[in-house]
Amino acid sequence: MNDSRDERSGSADDGDRSPGLIGAGIGVLELPVFGYLGLVLFGQPIFGAFVGLVVGLGTYLSFPALVADDDSSDIETTPEPVGDRLRRFHRTAAGLALPPAGILLFAWRFVNENVLLGVLATAVIGLAIYAPLAVLLPRRLS
Repeated sequence: MNDSRDERSGSADDGDRSPGLIGAGIGVLELPVFGYLGLVLFGQPIFGAFVGLVVGLGTYLSFPALVADDDSSDIETTPEPVGDRLRRFHRTAAGLALPPAGILLFAWRFVNENVLLGVLATAVIGLAIYAPLAVLLPRRLS
């Protein structure tokens, strides 16, 4: 009975998890947490789950860049126009903009009953966070 790890050492299951998979796991765990908070605080678990989805999606998008190695060989030598940078989706910028927008939506619910107005306001705030980050963050983090 040779059940050692030597036979399986070539597989991808050696404990090395990709940052995207870890970010997805963290993001999925935020969904029931905020759902429970929405149930306890407001009596609306669907609202809490929606906020958890927004925050979890932000975590999923930004986590790989937060744990990435800083490699100086990927430095951009030619600058891009701002319009070109805003036209392309920047994953890390979106990931850093979504959690504050979700938390602000959750906080909005404490202040006002109108959830639709809160969604619109936090969408504007999320875009206001995303736009500068999409321009300022390097392309290697996208």
